[in-house]
Amino acid sequence: METVLYEYTFNFANILLCFIPLVIGVVFLANSIKQVRKKVKNKGWNGLVDLFFKYAGFVVGTLCIFLFLTIFVGVLIEHKDFVELIDNNEVCVIEGYVEEYHPMPYEGHDTEHFEIGGVYFEYSDYIMVNGYNISASHGGVVTHNGQHLRIKYIQNEYDGVINNVIIYIAQIGNESVNNESL
Repeated sequence: METVLYEYTFNFANILLCFIPLVIGVVFLANSIKQVRKKVKNKGWNGLVDLFFKYAGFVVGTLCIFLFLTIFVGVLIEHKDFVELIDNNEVCVIEGYVEEYHPMPYEGHDTEHFEIGGVYFEYSDYIMVNGYNISASHGGVVTHNGQHLRIKYIQNEYDGVINNVIIYIAQIGNESVNNESL
């Protein structure tokens, strides 16, 4: 018997996080535009400070908006690629028992990771990714050594490092066995 614990869906929280640099960028640009419209009467030190913030706001605002667009488009393209791989059944599948399980503490500052059949999986609640990233301390479904799981994953490459992104988790059998000796 197989019980589905997780299936890939689009994570809207990732998109919401993308809007943070957009908001910052708009605030900086709006402030710079306001400064441009304001006539600087102070010459000397105060005038130089106003001039610096006027142009620095344009630079920082533009960079923040560019960052937003880059992240936003990247998340959408990766989602499209994942859906295409899933639809074409071009995913890796591993079944076995969780080994070398390392939980992430509730407050973070670490990752949660484990292996099944020599395949390494690592994730964190605090890293924005498409795919499974919920630690056990925040309600995740992988909780201990000895769980008999079937995992479907996509091998994704970031900066030359291959990362196994979990897109499906199913528990095999009725009960998981908490066997720390595995």
